[in-house]
Amino acid sequence: MTDPPAVVKRSWFVRSIYAGRDLELFIVTAIATILIVRAALAATGWPQLGGGKIHFAHLLWGGLGMLIALVLFMAMKGRLWAQLATLAAGIGFGLFIDELGKFITSDNDYFFQPVVAIIYLVFVVLFLVTRALVTTDRRSPQAALVNLFGLMSEAVVRPLDETERAQALYLLAACDQHDPVVQNLSQIVTLEAAQAGDRAGSLERIKARLGSLYESLVEKRWFKALLVTYLALVALGGLLAGIAAIVVAATRRSGVENVDFWSYGQAISSGVSAVLIIVGFVRWRRSRLAAYRWFQRALLVTIFVTEFFAFYQNQVAQVFGLFIVLLTYAALRAMTRQEEARERAGENDTHARPA
Repeated sequence: MTDPPAVVKRSWFVRSIYAGRDLELFIVTAIATILIVRAALAATGWPQLGGGKIHFAHLLWGGLGMLIALVLFMAMKGRLWAQLATLAAGIGFGLFIDELGKFITSDNDYFFQPVVAIIYLVFVVLFLVTRALVTTDRRSPQAALVNLFGLMSEAVVRPLDETERAQALYLLAACDQHDPVVQNLSQIVTLEAAQAGDRAGSLERIKARLGSLYESLVEKRWFKALLVTYLALVALGGLLAGIAAIVVAATRRSGVENVDFWSYGQAISSGVSAVLIIVGFVRWRRSRLAAYRWFQRALLVTIFVTEFFAFYQNQVAQVFGLFIVLLTYAALRAMTRQEEARERAGENDTHARPA
């Protein structure tokens, strides 16, 4: 007699392997939309689309973008359509929330000063929530199987790229190997992984070339030296700002005025970022990887705290500062990945040597 099939534990909550990158694309697109709209309106003298009593607020276009996203999500299959829907949703949400000032003020004030800080806070909370949703150290066999089916259905539409093929093999290993469905699917996955490399299209080659160019750039010594010098200047500026805030607070009764809560918050958070950068420099000689991680923590404080106070005070000029910080953080992420790969390779070499 054959053994009865094992009871598989089911769950309604199966996270997509694309959740992290899609949510990130949504947030970045929404923020970029807000910045582009405000820059364009400022450059053209804040015009209104319409005439007389009619005014087509861009909140309406935001609703249209989100409607297009919903239709694409419901009607179409495939990663291309999912990414287009995510872009439409990000643009729509950016246009929608950009007019928040009109709906939290009694006089419909689009230029209400705190609104940009409030919008920034919304995106910070959204980022933290999405990170909590997509960050996990373990994937259940059921979730692995569901996502593996999705990848294989995508392979019917187009050749999988190298990352997707590796992801398919990883998901296959995470599935329940005693499941007959998995046993039948494993042959298809293995065959697809072996053959897809010969069908790589021009888009995949372009993506691989751009990725290698980026990785080679952050590997350059002059680039690392430039980045470290920039971080040193940021640390110096942050320390000076923090010291200035303390001095101003101590001498305020002597006539120093025009320093409010937002200025103090920006100065103190800049000081905290500076301290974290200094800790990174202290750890540099012992572990470059540890130093990079401390630098990332400093930039996260800048992105999530310092920029919040800065946007309240100056909406337009601070956009460029945030752009530089985000580029620096992206470069640090790439440098951290390279350092982690080196350490893993060193550990593997150590284990491989005979005793």
